[in-house]
Amino acid sequence: MKTGQIRHFFAGGNTGVGFYSFYHQVVGPDPDRLYILKGGPGTGKSTFMKEIGKELLTLGFDLEYLHCSSDHNSLDGLLIPALKTAFLDGTSPHTIDPVHPGVVDEIIDLGTFWNLKSLKAKKSPIIATGEKKKACFERAYVYLNAALGVYRNWRKINYSCLNQSAWLTVLHEMKEDLFSGCQPTGQKGFLRHFFASAITADGPVHFLESIGSAATRLYILEGPPGTGRAEILNRLVSAVVDHGLNAEVFHCALDPANYEHLWIPDLKVAVITSTWPHKFPSDGDSRCRYIPTDALLKHEQSLYSDTLKEARLVFLDLWERSIGWLNKAKKLHNELEKLYVDSMDFNKVTQLRNSILHRLIHT
Repeated sequence: MKTGQIRHFFAGGNTGVGFYSFYHQVVGPDPDRLYILKGGPGTGKSTFMKEIGKELLTLGFDLEYLHCSSDHNSLDGLLIPALKTAFLDGTSPHTIDPVHPGVVDEIIDLGTFWNLKSLKAKKSPIIATGEKKKACFERAYVYLNAALGVYRNWRKINYSCLNQSAWLTVLHEMKEDLFSGCQPTGQKGFLRHFFASAITADGPVHFLESIGSAATRLYILEGPPGTGRAEILNRLVSAVVDHGLNAEVFHCALDPANYEHLWIPDLKVAVITSTWPHKFPSDGDSRCRYIPTDALLKHEQSLYSDTLKEARLVFLDLWERSIGWLNKAKKLHNELEKLYVDSMDFNKVTQLRNSILHRLIHT
């Protein structure tokens, strides 16, 4: 049997408006089973999902891994499209509760395998470490919010110099190319929302390759903020929905209100914003059509060069400060995990995991 393929995304992120979550909708319409994992740090939620994923992969199932936005090596979700099944970490900051308990949603509480006597002996350091971690995240979000303010001003300056007819011409050409021979279905399309990149404790991380891996055509938008990228993507997303096509939209890791990437499975077309800090590795890729959006700016943009230079410098300083605080929060989280790990019975976790895996495969 052929080994399955894995796509990698984020369903939540550390953004300029705090933690932002799409976990409530990533499964898609009408799931058969949603397993919601509960339990504190160090209880094995990520390992639980990784081990199930490893087994299903060898059986030929395609998977979607949802990575933790603070630590991209850790999983916060596992989606199995062929089984219409998902495993999601339902703890804070992306708390999830059952909507249809029993018939669709099932809670897996790994906290039932704690040695409570051992855990309560560590009450003081657990509470103290948790409070310090919370304060670090709050500080990181202060700097990210300030960075977002600078970014929006940067975008506003460029947009004031945007040649409106130029980006509309590009949009028209893309729509003509994308929807050639594609007739509207008469129904609205369904959108799934994700992040393809994240601002993590180790810096920016992206999984752009997972968007374009199955594409036969790739449109690569390259250029600074405010150069028409967002306008083009917003109009394309609306057109996709109006044509009745299902798609995946990927939001900006800093400003989640903005779209950055689009994947249309039925057309095998992806539209990707390739710019720092998420450059698409497309050298020599014959599928790609490059659209340098800075070419859509009027010459007046050069009058603001000093202001834009200052904006970039201030933005990068705030960016680095926020990542520094996220890194401190991660170190404290690791300390919390160590406090919990010694009080867990992982043999019982393994037994439960094997039982659920058997149920998935044989029912």
